Amino acid sequence: MILFRKWVRRLVFAIIGIIIAGLFFYGSYLGYLRRHQIDVLENLDMVAAEVDGEELTLQDLGFYILFEEHKVEEEALVYNDKRSKDFWNIHTNGFFLQAQAKDAVIKMAIHDRIFYRASQEAGIVLTSEEKQTLEDSRTDFWADLFDIQHERIPGTYESVNETMKEIALAQKYQIKLSEALETTYAGLNWTGYDYEHRIVDEHDIRINDRVWDRVILGDITLVHEDVSYLNAFDEEPGQ
Repeated sequence: MILFRKWVRRLVFAIIGIIIAGLFFYGSYLGYLRRHQIDVLENLDMVAAEVDGEELTLQDLGFYILFEEHKVEEEALVYNDKRSKDFWNIHTNGFFLQAQAKDAVIKMAIHDRIFYRASQEAGIVLTSEEKQTLEDSRTDFWADLFDIQHERIPGTYESVNETMKEIALAQKYQIKLSEALETTYAGLNWTGYDYEHRIVDEHDIRINDRVWDRVILGDITLVHEDVSYLNAFDEEPGQ
């Protein structure tokens, strides 16, 4: 029993050590990215990914960046309204929240591009009622954004609105496909089982790591004036 307790204690210490080391190396990695990061707003024509040979530029990701940064920042302000940046680098479920949000941006964009192109091949268009729903969604989206985000759009109002139209068409195709495959709509979402196991492998998807790895989500349409030294950014504590 004593030996077992010693073994458990050593295992716990080892796990804690791994977590601390992971936090240190991730902090160092963020520091490296910070020094070599891409200014997205100044490099919107850079290619972040390719889907079946079609390029997805940073501007093409504009809507998704706005959406995800707004969603996470709202949660961050609840967590700590004085230092919201701290929330972005919380480690949960084996992943850093910032990395999860960034992964969501690129994967949502890829998913929607696949389904949008399929909707065009299927000749899908929006009805008058669906166009009105789209307009309402656009109005709500722009109204919900933080003021600073209107000043730091990764593209233009027109480019973001066009992406929202493409998403509406992609969603309409997704409904049609879910019926054809006798599965659920949710199963064909970007995190859905059917999408991951029945759709993705049929497409040539390539993420441009030389660009995407140097993009720091949370610092594109937002400005965090008070950032944490713990998060491996340049400012010293208290600055």
